[in-house]
Amino acid sequence: MGTIAIGFFTSTAAGILAALLLAPFRELGRFFFVLNAFLAFLFLCIAAPYRVAARSAAPGAFFLALASVTLVMAYLAALLMRRGGRSSSGLLVAAAVATLLATATDGWMIAGAAGAKWFFSANALAAAALLGAVTVGMLLGHWYLVRIRLDISHLMRFARFYAVAVAARAAFLIAGLVDAGLRSPSGLERFLRTMAVDRGLFFWQRLFFGILGPAAFAGMVYETARIRSTQSATGILYLAVIFVVYGEFLARYLAVAGAGPM
Repeated sequence: MGTIAIGFFTSTAAGILAALLLAPFRELGRFFFVLNAFLAFLFLCIAAPYRVAARSAAPGAFFLALASVTLVMAYLAALLMRRGGRSSSGLLVAAAVATLLATATDGWMIAGAAGAKWFFSANALAAAALLGAVTVGMLLGHWYLVRIRLDISHLMRFARFYAVAVAARAAFLIAGLVDAGLRSPSGLERFLRTMAVDRGLFFWQRLFFGILGPAAFAGMVYETARIRSTQSATGILYLAVIFVVYGEFLARYLAVAGAGPM
């Protein structure tokens, strides 16, 4: 449970911080960045007790996470002291990089002897991109309810980012299944049968909630944003957040259980 919590909450924080780099500070305002940075800080704090307990097994990830918390706190302080914008953008970049490195290290540690460690790390970063895109995108949708003249291109940019992240997760899932199957002593065919039947309860839910549902929502969000139906796009993103969160929890459970990068 600890490994799953560490991976999920850290990757969510990393995704939010990275996604903020795509958001225009001048148009969205200080509070948008404060809200998202605080969410990232909260997720890092939730992961902290589990990470402290596992620090001896992954000291590198522990210190990276500690640096992430410190940098996010400094970034929040700069925003609240009205030093946001360009003066604090370096802190945001540093916090995003540190948290992404912690996420990649978490993926590296999960791999164990199950496969190529770099593949697990890249998969963890793709998960962070999806979680960040859908979370920040959903909050961005709310800004159009109070700033009716906000340029629709911002929401469309996040809709495209979300769609690319879903595609990356789907590609990693397929590649992960093939790689794990080829490495399995029972062979690829037997491994896939085991995933589809013996672990089918979790695997098919992972596929539906983590890939198929979010992929359908990605197209709907883009089309509704294109016609400037921002309320509909925000409602769809609400559903997408629920699907993605559940799907990513299942992905981490399957990865920890030895199913490969999911």
